[in-house]
Amino acid sequence: MPGYKEKIKRLSMKKEGLNGFEELRKYIKQGSEFCKDVSIIIQERADLEGHYAKNLNKLSQKLVKATTGNLGSLADGWRSVASVMEQEAELHKNLSLKLAEEISKPLKILVDTQNKARKPVEAMVDKSLKSLTDKRTEESKAKKQCYVHAKDSEKGEENRNDSSKGKTEKDKQKIEKKCDQMRKLLRKADKEYCELCEKAETARQEWEFNVAKGSAQLQGLDEERLAKMAEHLNQYNCQLSSMGPGFQTSCDKLHESVISVDIQADLRSIAQQRGTQGTPPEQILLDCYAEDLQFTMNAERRKNALQNYLLYLRQSLEREKKGKEGVEKLVGVYRERPNFADQDAQEDAKQRLCQVMFMMNFLEASHFKIASVLAKLECQPKLEHKFAKYIETQRDKQGIPTSVLRLPINIALEGNSGYDVTSVTVGALANQTQSDPYEEPFAEDEFEDYADPHVVGRCRALYDYDASQTDELSIRPGDIINVYDKQMDGWWQGEKNGRVGIFPASYVEEI
Repeated sequence: MPGYKEKIKRLSMKKEGLNGFEELRKYIKQGSEFCKDVSIIIQERADLEGHYAKNLNKLSQKLVKATTGNLGSLADGWRSVASVMEQEAELHKNLSLKLAEEISKPLKILVDTQNKARKPVEAMVDKSLKSLTDKRTEESKAKKQCYVHAKDSEKGEENRNDSSKGKTEKDKQKIEKKCDQMRKLLRKADKEYCELCEKAETARQEWEFNVAKGSAQLQGLDEERLAKMAEHLNQYNCQLSSMGPGFQTSCDKLHESVISVDIQADLRSIAQQRGTQGTPPEQILLDCYAEDLQFTMNAERRKNALQNYLLYLRQSLEREKKGKEGVEKLVGVYRERPNFADQDAQEDAKQRLCQVMFMMNFLEASHFKIASVLAKLECQPKLEHKFAKYIETQRDKQGIPTSVLRLPINIALEGNSGYDVTSVTVGALANQTQSDPYEEPFAEDEFEDYADPHVVGRCRALYDYDASQTDELSIRPGDIINVYDKQMDGWWQGEKNGRVGIFPASYVEEI
């Protein structure tokens, strides 16, 4: 039936994802029950042929009941069958055999065959949904673990700074070793979380692909069912017509309903009554501890953590971009040479291109979100991105955020947002050369410029102090230092020879 698949999409494919698939499954199950009921009723009609006059009225009522809830001219045709049954009191016995063998039995076989064919399709979708649920659970656990390690690491760093005074060298080494262990655990947790986020996104795409594929297969089965039921309705009409002039009046009335069957009109009617608009897919973005300014964290370590996330995302984006170029070339070959591969291979290539685009959107939105925080910390202009208004963030009871990207399908598949991750990457990230930011310690880049420094005094160094962190300042006796800030924790911030950093206040005297 030309145009069937395009029309039935108005019922189910306007509803994306699980709800749409379940609605389609419910509709097809209802159609199967309808087909099964018709098969049973026609068989009963054959069985009751010998007692036709007595039982035909009851059978007509059952058929009316069977068609209740089914929409369209096809269901109306079967309701017409029920209305003319009362006029068929003189039907011959051989009609019973024809009804049973040519209509009831084939419909029953059709129902059984389609039920068997539906099971693996539904199982495929259910399996991918379970996989997605499991991946989301793993992702959630990894995120919470990542936050725990980040808090522990930050606490260890603060304790190390606070307890460095009055400790022996051996004690300091123990504390430093413990801090190193916590940093390693944090890097490992960050990497596992990023990997699980990508796996969850892949599982979501696989689930959506299976939903779309399963929907198409179920639509194909329903197309077959509708065609067969229309064919058997016509057979029923022909059998009655062959019984002679005695049934001509009933046959003419039924024929009017048969020729009025319009499957395309039925589908349009169903789409108007049951179809709904599609909802954009939900992509859960990366959320890191350092990104959330509500959590306390050393400014330099926060920047380093954000920069490492950005580097990881940029590397992933570059990898996906190369993959996209390869898939686009393959799709182009299939378009120019349709006979180069079968239809399934061409559809798989198109689907793969969509998956790559969704993954790039996921990575790009995550990069933009984290880069915006880093730009704010560095007092840089606010970043702009076409995805920004489609990103929503909510918090759970523990205050852990979850950011969701909901892109309209037309924007999601554009494939070119104009966002340049290389130019957006700021600070030390621009010079980052490590292949994996989670396999090596944080970058040793130093931020020498502070926003709007104001000299509050001057001091002279009394003792030697060698910086142990990138935000600290090394001093020697006699050095003159411009003081920018006198912090309450016993550390001052100042500038010496153009170098800005913090140093212990007990090592200097004011002048």
